Amino acid sequence: MKVITETDRLYLRAFILDDSEHFFKMNADEAVVRYTGDLPFKDEEEALHFLSGYKEYDKYGIGRWAVIRKEDEAFLGWCGLKFHPEESITEVGFRFYQEYWGEGYATEAAAAAVRFGFTDKKFVQIHAHAHRNNKASIRVLEKLGMQPVKDFDYDGLPATLFVLHNPDYALKPISSGSVLQVRHPVLRAGRPEADAVFEGDDDPDTFHLGMFFKDALTGVVTLMKRPPARPSLMETDYQLRGMAVLDGFRRSGIGKALVTEAEDMVSEKGGKGIWMNAREAAAHFYETLGYRITGNLFEIRNVGPHYFMEKSLQKK
Repeated sequence: MKVITETDRLYLRAFILDDSEHFFKMNADEAVVRYTGDLPFKDEEEALHFLSGYKEYDKYGIGRWAVIRKEDEAFLGWCGLKFHPEESITEVGFRFYQEYWGEGYATEAAAAAVRFGFTDKKFVQIHAHAHRNNKASIRVLEKLGMQPVKDFDYDGLPATLFVLHNPDYALKPISSGSVLQVRHPVLRAGRPEADAVFEGDDDPDTFHLGMFFKDALTGVVTLMKRPPARPSLMETDYQLRGMAVLDGFRRSGIGKALVTEAEDMVSEKGGKGIWMNAREAAAHFYETLGYRITGNLFEIRNVGPHYFMEKSLQKK
């Protein structure tokens, strides 16, 4: 049994196959799944099949966890974190047996999951969504300090997206010299530091952004005002370069936060769009942020295979 985190009354552990009984019973309660869009399992065997195929822990290092009451080892429900690769966000979610509603367990478990995400996984932010009529879940999210971002359709249901930012992070402009603290070990490891200095780093229209965790620089990105290096399908006039995140902080949301802030700053400066030569391994990440591959894979000497990618910032 793997315990993930705990509170005074509860502990959250990884699922075990014996939890299939609880999954079947909870999802059979219409009140429990009313706002989820989930269908009941047809029997306990189907719930067991679901748990047998649950690969989130191995795939992302996080997942939903069983919520167990310490005093009597009762299975109350589940709570945990889920990574959505298509949007590159992590969400907190929860579901409890109806008999345990109104006891503060959802808030307590969700707060523990968020603390784990912020402290152990060092996530920049954690999202959540709730059906707009699910007042109880919305109250839980508000108690966590989450703020509404937008209304949207979630699997065909009217929902509101919420977000909570990790207070240990700060994103701010940095100097061309500071950017080398991350750019060099991540992108030019084993080579002289001079190889991590880019032409244009100190141009007047260039700006650098850094993400700090408890005052330590953990991720960087550079934006240079220059025309695309090849024929463009969009109006793009800023190049994104040198996006790098230190080991131990990857998959925490730093890259997305840096790129999003860079886009906002380019727009504020009157820029029309952003282009880049993206490493092959990073192309999917940029696609989740709305960047488009143009052309075929090509090689940059001493660096590796890349795609030309671009994104218009012009509102349609």
